[in-house]
Amino acid sequence: MSVEFRKITRENFYSVLFMDPGDKGKFVASNAASLAEAWLYYEQNDTHPFAIYHGERLVGFMMVHEDLEKKELYPWRLVIAKEQQGRGYGSAALKKLIGLARNCGKYAYMTIDYMEGNFPAKHIYEKLGFRPTGEVENGEIFMRLDL
Repeated sequence: MSVEFRKITRENFYSVLFMDPGDKGKFVASNAASLAEAWLYYEQNDTHPFAIYHGERLVGFMMVHEDLEKKELYPWRLVIAKEQQGRGYGSAALKKLIGLARNCGKYAYMTIDYMEGNFPAKHIYEKLGFRPTGEVENGEIFMRLDL
């Protein structure tokens, strides 16, 4: 399964903004909140929102944060549209991100988190090699993958 990361533009902004995460929305902030946070951190140039496409179909949204001093890449948000869930797009997006992070050489590890009770996310992260750090903050359980 191949996915592509694309910039959020005038053409896809509202589709990303109003993307319906379905029941998974209880585990992740809205895309509107995420885009607002990306705007807040814009001047620091360390938070990057992307649209996730499969071919010409918008299937999801991802926002990543990088800390170059720590050599850390943090997929801060990952949302797959309700009608596209269960097709492997979330796993494909994370696999692609892991590959890009390994190949660029800027990062030593990735950190990701999931909300307590979000067992599908936990399962995907474990399958991709992330391991619990023991850190829990506001119900978010953190995991790490050494690159």
